[in-house]
This record gives sequence, C-alpha cells and structure tokens, in this order.
Amino acid sequence: MAEWDTIPGIGRFLLPLFAKNNGRKSRWEEITKTGLCGLRLLCPNGQAGELEAARDHALFQLKIGTFQVGRGTECEAHLIGVIDDDRGACTCFAWEMRERRLVGPFRDNAFAMRYRNVGYLAIENLGLKV
Repeated sequence: MAEWDTIPGIGRFLLPLFAKNNGRKSRWEEITKTGLCGLRLLCPNGQAGELEAARDHALFQLKIGTFQVGRGTECEAHLIGVIDDDRGACTCFAWEMRERRLVGPFRDNAFAMRYRNVGYLAIENLGLKV
C-alpha cells in the first residue's frame, strides 16, 4: 500500500485532482502531527503494528533502504515509532520487506537507532519534538 492509498475512495490517477480540489493530505511529510495520537502499520501478510502517543509530535514513520549502482533503490523496511521520553527512547514496529515479517514492538533510541544501523534520526525532518 502506498501513501495515496490511505485516502478512502481515491485512485492513484485521481489523487492530484483530489489534492488540489479538496486539500486533504495523506503523505506523512504533509500531514499535521498536532493531535496525532496513534499510528498503525498494516502489513501485506495481514499483521499490524499499532502505537499510541500521549502527546503531540511523538509519532514517526520512515522507510529504510539501500542504493546500489546499476540496481537502483530498494526498500528494506518500513518502520513506525513513538518517542517515549526526552532521552530519545522509543518503541517501534517494522515491516521487513525481504523477510516479509513484522518485528516488534522493540525498544530503541531516536538519537542512536540500532535497528539496521540507522543511527541518529533527523528529529526536525520527522516533525518530532523530544
């Protein structure tokens, strides 16, 4: 499922027209994080990971991928998380594309993400407030 599939009743080809006329947003980068209290990762095998946040700007999602010359880009995992404290501790779920499995919930840290050696998350770019 792609981000545009999250708008009910809208097909891929109608999205640009819909977005211009109605102003509704579906892409993570474009939605407001204020008032966002839950996040669900729906997986192709029917599983789902779900997180709740007690405050605004604590939920995040990202894709982890690789780039290889001659092969292009490949998405390895889609990750959702919630920041749990001011030290960056977070709880996450991830759908691993190649393995076709949901992992989590697992604990990590947004300032030094160990999962797949991601490292420091760009807090500002994700719209997070720690």
